[in-house]
Amino acid sequence: MPLVFARIGQKCIIKDFSCSCEIRMRMVNMGLFPGCPIEILNSINGTLLLKVGSARVMLEKYLAHQIHVS
Repeated sequence: MPLVFARIGQKCIIKDFSCSCEIRMRMVNMGLFPGCPIEILNSINGTLLLKVGSARVMLEKYLAHQIHVS
């Protein structure tokens, strides 16, 4: 399922991306990669606040549509 449909408090594992190579590299540089566990901390106007390891990452809705999680 796309990350944008995950609920607040839900823990997920990133499965894959459906985006260009450039955006994929941008996500990897933010610590988001296949197999990475994440937790959805909050959603504000479509922008997601994620916990990735010990870091927190803000992700816009259009990017969250391109990340598939389980």
